Amino acid sequence: SDVMSDLLNVAARTLKMGGRLVYVIPSLLDFDENEDLPRHECLRLVSVCFQPLQTELGRRTVTMEKIKEYDEEKRSLYLENTWLNGAKSAEKVANIRDRLLEAAKKKPDYEEKAA
Repeated sequence: SDVMSDLLNVAARTLKMGGRLVYVIPSLLDFDENEDLPRHECLRLVSVCFQPLQTELGRRTVTMEKIKEYDEEKRSLYLENTWLNGAKSAEKVANIRDRLLEAAKKKPDYEEKAA
């Protein structure tokens, strides 16, 4: 999650006005684009494209555009507001591997395949 905060912050600071940031973010089915995508006050969400990879897992290609000049005095506020739901949203991105493993363990034939 800190990586996402830093990515958006660096983009907001260094992009020219109207410049775009495009990145890929892994997500599970419970990911809500309106609540769980990282955000930045200086960047506007342009598009999100979901690509399913497995039953539970996919990835989203996200495009953001710089719409506002970066204010260095607001840096800590920008970083604090990256995740709408705070740690809950950040963990949906940060703990993908662990969450996939937990989901796999709940399947009836997990023990046989893991052996």
